[in-house]
Amino acid sequence: GTSASTATTASLLATSGNDRVIMVYDAESRKKLCELRGHDHVIESLAFLTCAATSAADAPKSATKLTPEERRRKEEIRDYLASGSRDRTVKLWSIKAASCLMSFESHENWVRGVLIHPNGKFLISCGDDKSIRVYDIKANRCLRTIDGAHSHFVTSIAMHHTLPVLVSGGVDQSVKCWQLD
Repeated sequence: GTSASTATTASLLATSGNDRVIMVYDAESRKKLCELRGHDHVIESLAFLTCAATSAADAPKSATKLTPEERRRKEEIRDYLASGSRDRTVKLWSIKAASCLMSFESHENWVRGVLIHPNGKFLISCGDDKSIRVYDIKANRCLRTIDGAHSHFVTSIAMHHTLPVLVSGGVDQSVKCWQLD
């Protein structure tokens, strides 16, 4: 069988599949920006940072300007791409550096879904081991595991962009909401 994953932002498109290579493109020009290699099996899931769309019109007039450190951090997390694979790993990539920043090997079976928390501080994954895992990017470790999140494979996850609510779906034909604190 063939497997393919895609992720998009306003300006980037990433694809992957059976060849274990992630291709990242400029969405507008369709120019390939980089190839990311490092998974040992099919890549099941890709995710860029997703956050609420904001415009200058939405910003309050009293909004303070970002400090240089806040601006640097915001650019850094916009550069992130997460991937999950049948090799049981979750990886965090830098698009600009075209390299793997970190790799987590906590899942006991295929990783089916990944996402980057809207605050850019955590990766969240789910998989065929029936678990959901939360990784602290700064500490480079698995922070929390929800074992038995579903009675069968956990195949998808989504996060609200402003509330600490995670939604998961699984082969057990259920959808669950999780309050993250």
